[in-house]
Amino acid sequence: METPTEFKILDSIPDLNNLKSFTDRYFSKRYITDIDGIKNNDIMIMFHSNRIALLSLAPSHFFFNKDQEYKLNFTVGKVDRLRNAVKGKSKKGGQLLNPKSVVCKIEYKDGTSFDVPCGMKGTLIEVNEELVNQPELLKQYPDADGYIAIILSSIAISEATKSELLTHDEYLEVLNRCETKDLE
Repeated sequence: METPTEFKILDSIPDLNNLKSFTDRYFSKRYITDIDGIKNNDIMIMFHSNRIALLSLAPSHFFFNKDQEYKLNFTVGKVDRLRNAVKGKSKKGGQLLNPKSVVCKIEYKDGTSFDVPCGMKGTLIEVNEELVNQPELLKQYPDADGYIAIILSSIAISEATKSELLTHDEYLEVLNRCETKDLE
């Protein structure tokens, strides 16, 4: 007589080291490389199916290679992005952005800085205020707690933007081509 197969409860627990992050599970990543013709001035926009988009720096951005103290400045010209206030279900009152709109400036201790553009047309829902007090989140978790801003656009604009930007696989191909070109 056969004995029943023994079920080990511990075998049913997933390997927690290989779980995808929240953004990897629910957002599709798109990329813009070499913004304004500046090498490795790359941003990542993560799109959710509900039209919400998270703006961050792409892993290839030159920012990640510079080891210097920095801060994020959300005052752009006369506009303080930290004072952005939206109300209600339709998010009225959010600041309107176009792809070239500067969301913030990253300023280094040595006085150098660079602008982070929006990369898409939409409404600024909020900036990540945590980055003011903990700017290291941008470097440590760029596609999670270190996102820069949340942007909302229409379905049509969101889909059109997604189709224009590089997918994750296309982005990796561009990076590989650039590395190969640099080695030659």
